[in-house]
Amino acid sequence: MKLNIGCGYNYLDGYVNLDSNVESAADRLMSAHRLAFKDGSVSEIIALQLVEHLGFFKTKYFLSECWRVLAPGGKLRLETPHIEKTLKLFLAGDCKAREAALGWIYGSETPGMNHLYCFPEDLLAELLEEAGFFIQKNEDFDFQPGRPALRMEALKKEGERPAFNAALRRRLLDRGLADFGPEEESAGLELVISRLSEAAGDAGRALEQALYSAPAALEYFLLTEENEERPSTQAAACARLAEWQVQGRLAAEFESAHKNGETAAFESARSLWGSILSAALSAGAPPPGLPPVQGAPKVFTPLSARAWLAKKRGLNLRSGREIL
Repeated sequence: MKLNIGCGYNYLDGYVNLDSNVESAADRLMSAHRLAFKDGSVSEIIALQLVEHLGFFKTKYFLSECWRVLAPGGKLRLETPHIEKTLKLFLAGDCKAREAALGWIYGSETPGMNHLYCFPEDLLAELLEEAGFFIQKNEDFDFQPGRPALRMEALKKEGERPAFNAALRRRLLDRGLADFGPEEESAGLELVISRLSEAAGDAGRALEQALYSAPAALEYFLLTEENEERPSTQAAACARLAEWQVQGRLAAEFESAHKNGETAAFESARSLWGSILSAALSAGAPPPGLPPVQGAPKVFTPLSARAWLAKKRGLNLRSGREIL
């Protein structure tokens, strides 16, 4: 089986043509970053002018899903705007050439045709290798006059790390933990995934990631211990932290202590984290404190905490004033 993902109106015989747009020529409607195919069931995937529409974070999941469904040695072919060459055209061109270059960078104003993220060549290569692909071919071409494009062909490599990456990302998708909401939370979840991958079976290091997302850390343990009769001490603690909504508790503590400054707020949240973790490891009750705050960031990092509190305060100020 061969897939043409993000086909639009480019229907290819011999492929299962996929798109998320109901008005496309797709055989099946499907999100590119969540493929409804079994592991290792596909021999080839092409995705022409697609990843720029997905954005940075969804592209990571798209690549991990491609790795998952491809058979060993299966081929992935990507085409996307060549951002470096397009920027050179913009800088060297007159007003008309600059307008054309901007149209290629940002995409069309037709719904769904805008570009969320144009990948530099070295970054796209890095993401492919991170997902478990060997780049076999890398070339540039003119998609249309004045629209330089990049084409990469890559082969799936076997390995424990890309297999873990694909399996964990799919679990996060299926549990609704990777919902591509606020960018700060998506970035925080990427940090958690990276560190869980680096933990390489070290349960203590994996448990540390529950500070940022207890549900994501729990999925790590469910994945790595799925053949065990009983969960490890760290896995059981992580399940309790998720049940106690630890990210909501940390956010409540951060908000309460913020009156003393941001540094004090983070120190207070860290202190609470230590006491909650100790209680979770000892199978005790959560320590007394503020209840989980509603609407807290799903991934608690300094970046997401700042953005969440700034938004909340702005909305509270708006609700407290008369709108003319």
